[in-house]
Amino acid sequence: MASRKFIAGLILGILALVGAMAALRQPPQLDKRKEAFQGASFAAASPRSRGTHKGWLGVVIAEESLDVAPRLEGRVESVRVQVGSMVRHGEVLVTLDARSLKEDLAMADAVLLSNKAELDLASLSVGQARERLKRRDAPEQLKLGAISEEELSAARYEQSMAEAKLLVARSKVQEQEVRVSQLQQQVAEASLRAPFDGVVAGRFVHPGALARAGLPVLHLMRQGKPQVRFAIPAEEMRSVSVGQAVSVAGRDLKLTGQVTQLAPQVDVSTLMVFALANLDVAEGHAVPAGTEVRVSAASDKPSLTVGP
Repeated sequence: MASRKFIAGLILGILALVGAMAALRQPPQLDKRKEAFQGASFAAASPRSRGTHKGWLGVVIAEESLDVAPRLEGRVESVRVQVGSMVRHGEVLVTLDARSLKEDLAMADAVLLSNKAELDLASLSVGQARERLKRRDAPEQLKLGAISEEELSAARYEQSMAEAKLLVARSKVQEQEVRVSQLQQQVAEASLRAPFDGVVAGRFVHPGALARAGLPVLHLMRQGKPQVRFAIPAEEMRSVSVGQAVSVAGRDLKLTGQVTQLAPQVDVSTLMVFALANLDVAEGHAVPAGTEVRVSAASDKPSLTVGP
């Protein structure tokens, strides 16, 4: 009986040993298969491994764009443009409710007129005091005893007081002129104007909405030659230089251009060098901003396929 138990235990031990050896041999095979799969995937994904070069990925941008934002908070009275509207430099785009500012400006103008009238009176008083002092300060008057020293001193005092009042009146006028100028500027800023010829790319408010100071209400793009911003792998940055001709291709798009800017360092997060090129576009032909393209040196033949 004991011998049977011994034989059964021995068989179980042998089976366990064989299973352990098989398990130890399996992972290396899986790791090799995984490495082979990763290598094949990298080779399939690498442009160089396919023996073709589709160009560097880029995007078309406007020559200049900016957000139009009010400097003062106010209620939107009217919005005169829509997305896609062409605007001219100086054209009014958005107006804010400026009734309270205009009332303040009218009051400030009235105060300024009053201060100027006081300045004129002060100027007349100075002239009168100077003439009185000139008559009483004559040497003949003192020799004849027609005027006393006290009267002469009083005349000099009146002149000094008149000149001091003139300075005060003049300072009030200057101060009020600054106040009027500030209010005039605020009233003018209630009408948001186009800073250049361009097209409205975004509209963020409607009449009746409250516009916050510094928050954009419109987004404008300047009319002009479009540009393309593209990324160059760090190992290929020596193949591009400022002034170099490039070919730009996208869906139903094939253009040429010249490199105008090249970053002096590699972007650490992407290991790319960013560059900018002006596009040669025929007059009347627009290239939408945001179009994805492929950029390559002019000697290369870029693919017309958009995307990786």
